[in-house]
Amino acid sequence: MDNAAKNEFLAELASDSQDVLFLLKEATDTIQYYRRLLERFELDSLTGLPGANKYHDFVKELKNRAKTVGIVFYDVNDLKYYNDNKGHAAGDALLQKAAESMIMVSGGNVHSFRLGGDEFVTIITNCTQADIDALMIRWREGLAKLNEAKDGITCSISAGTAFGEQGYAPDEVLKLADERMYANKVEMKAARGQIPR
Repeated sequence: MDNAAKNEFLAELASDSQDVLFLLKEATDTIQYYRRLLERFELDSLTGLPGANKYHDFVKELKNRAKTVGIVFYDVNDLKYYNDNKGHAAGDALLQKAAESMIMVSGGNVHSFRLGGDEFVTIITNCTQADIDALMIRWREGLAKLNEAKDGITCSISAGTAFGEQGYAPDEVLKLADERMYANKVEMKAARGQIPR
């Protein structure tokens, strides 16, 4: 191969390489764009927790994921008070503190979600009742520590738990945890002389 043919071959190879690099960059940009869209779809923008869509997908597969399950339903108390009296930024900070308390105990087989508004849920897969009890102790301790911050935001959360053993029906376990959360809310409001909402 003479020099002219070599130069022509190298020029063509370089041209093809530029085209390949351009296509790779375009594909990478497209993948990143769709990842960001998926994150927006799956993650709650205020708290960073997976949102309601991710929660519903997770629950659909729950029986395939776990032989036993622990559910914790949470409802943040006083959100309306914060929004009405301290402003929506304070209400957002209240929800962020609530989410942070759940993030502190999440990981591994512990999955937390924001359902919307002031409602959150944690699902513990392949666990025992003792695991749920231990998680609740860690969560309450973590929330108490977060409330030590001198930020004017005291986060109070009603919670209810339920345990599903082998052969459980996910809807029944979820319903029981929700009922227990509401009962806890009534107790907490009554202790403060308030009517539950």
